Amino acid sequence: MKEWIPIPGTNKDTILKVALEEFSKKGYKVVNITELAEKANVTTGAIYHHFGSKTKLYEVIRAEMEQRIIDRMEGAVSLFEDTFRKIEAAMLIGIDFAVKVHICRLLCEESPGKNKDKVESFFNGMISESSLPINIVVIASWRSILKSLAEGEITLEQGKQLIKWMFNKETY
Repeated sequence: MKEWIPIPGTNKDTILKVALEEFSKKGYKVVNITELAEKANVTTGAIYHHFGSKTKLYEVIRAEMEQRIIDRMEGAVSLFEDTFRKIEAAMLIGIDFAVKVHICRLLCEESPGKNKDKVESFFNGMISESSLPINIVVIASWRSILKSLAEGEITLEQGKQLIKWMFNKETY
C-alpha cells in the first residue's frame, strides 16, 4: 500500500479530495491553503502536518493522477509497433481520462516542485530513438490541448481531432 493513502473519512483523506478538486479547477498558483483548509473543514496546520507544504500536497496529488493516466497510456501503446501510433494512442487515451476525471488543468501545468512530470518522461521514453527533438512538440501539444480543454476553448472531440491531425502522415 502507498504510504500516503489515508483511511477514508480522515482529515488526510478529506484534504486530498478537496485539494484534488481545487487544483483541478483553479491550478496550483490560484489555490490558497487557507481557503482549501476551510473547504476541507480542517485547519491549515492539519494540511502542513500531513503534507508539509502546498507544493508537497500538489505533488502527491499530481503524482497519483499522472500514474493513473500513464497506466492507461501503457495499455494503449502496447497495441502498436510504430512510435507515432503509440504516441497518438497514448495522447488520445490520456485526453479521454483527463476529461473524464476533470484533471485537465492539473496536468497541463508544469509542476512547481522538484518532481519530474511522469507523463513527460513517459513520452520522452517512447521518442528517444528519434534524431529530432520531437518530444518538445509532443509535450507542448499535450499541455496545450489539456489547457484548452480546461478553459473550455475546445471540446473533447476537437482535442481528439487535433491529436489525430498531428499524426496524420498526409499532413506532412
